Amino acid sequence: MNLSDKERQALARAPHIIDSIPSSYERRPAYWQHIDEATWQSPLWQFDHRITSAQALAPFIALTPDEITAIERTASSFSMAISPHFIALMRDEYGAACPIRRQAIPTTAELLPSRDLLADPLGERPRAIAPCAIHRYPDRALIYATPQCAMRCRHCTRRTRVGSEECVTQTDRTAAIDAICADENIRDVLISGGDPLALSNETLESIIAPLRACPHIDIIRLCTRMVSTMPQRFFDHQLIEMLSRYAPIYVNTQFNHPFEATRESIIAMKHLRSAGCILGNQSVLLKNINDNADDLEALYRFLTKHGCRPYYLFLCDVAQGTDHFRTTIDSGLAIMKHLRGRLSGLSIPHFVIDLPNGYGKVDLAPNSIVERDGRRIVFDNWFGEKVTYFEPQ
Repeated sequence: MNLSDKERQALARAPHIIDSIPSSYERRPAYWQHIDEATWQSPLWQFDHRITSAQALAPFIALTPDEITAIERTASSFSMAISPHFIALMRDEYGAACPIRRQAIPTTAELLPSRDLLADPLGERPRAIAPCAIHRYPDRALIYATPQCAMRCRHCTRRTRVGSEECVTQTDRTAAIDAICADENIRDVLISGGDPLALSNETLESIIAPLRACPHIDIIRLCTRMVSTMPQRFFDHQLIEMLSRYAPIYVNTQFNHPFEATRESIIAMKHLRSAGCILGNQSVLLKNINDNADDLEALYRFLTKHGCRPYYLFLCDVAQGTDHFRTTIDSGLAIMKHLRGRLSGLSIPHFVIDLPNGYGKVDLAPNSIVERDGRRIVFDNWFGEKVTYFEPQ
């Protein structure tokens, strides 16, 4: 086969891969060296020992003055909460620029208001059909099952609700299920939050079971970030057995950076697959965290290898307090063009923007047509060569 110089150069570049997969237990800080592995891998211990203050975080990292101020000033609006598992993934050598740290610890940039940003960027509240049910698309509905999470991600699109004093009761959840089951147009239900895996197994089943029994609901999705932030939740065999009774359930998780790849997450994904769950990942494109092609290439290779298909790469939503995380559309398109050449289609997500005020998702893709003259179309392929194609007469 005769290859062009550009093809040889493109193929000569080695794939960007994760060399080793650490265990968060092995990386645990000195402060927790006395904790045995069985305790560390307990989801109850992980949840009960989340770090929620600057004082509690001090034994693990040297906080900057900016971070200390931000932790104090966000305590009453969107307070910090970080699982021990996620703290163990922070890299000291990166300092405050660590991509794990920046997702978990507030900075004063969150406090800067912007006219471009919204408290309810997805326009969910006006589309509520019950106290915790949202109907944005004709055939889909979302149940906001709980405001609780294993970790409060600083880029959270529901930051005005997550972790708040707002209470979602069982009565609210029952009303949501009743409203959804009464509408035969709804065929796909997302159970979200917060994080629904913060609920007990019994409460979670009380949501899933009636949805599965509803004849017009074809798809049930669980939206959880715990596969990344607290994978120990999926070490609970009673949870896995319960999920298997309602298979197939689509589990949408969120990994944003290859530093989140751990042995615990691999085990969690394996357990979910054994329960008949179908795994997909929804990353968020975050400035100075994962807005480069090499990191996302490595992350998507890891996920695909372990049975979790990259599903969406979201442009960061226009949520108040997240302006410092937002990237340009063009930067995302450049990343997507790179990924198209380096990865199988199985490993390439849809790059989308969720339009403000609930106007829905729009796919974004690089424009590969560079010239058009009647039937003659010139394409720019993944390694930069111009290729002519003729449409049929």
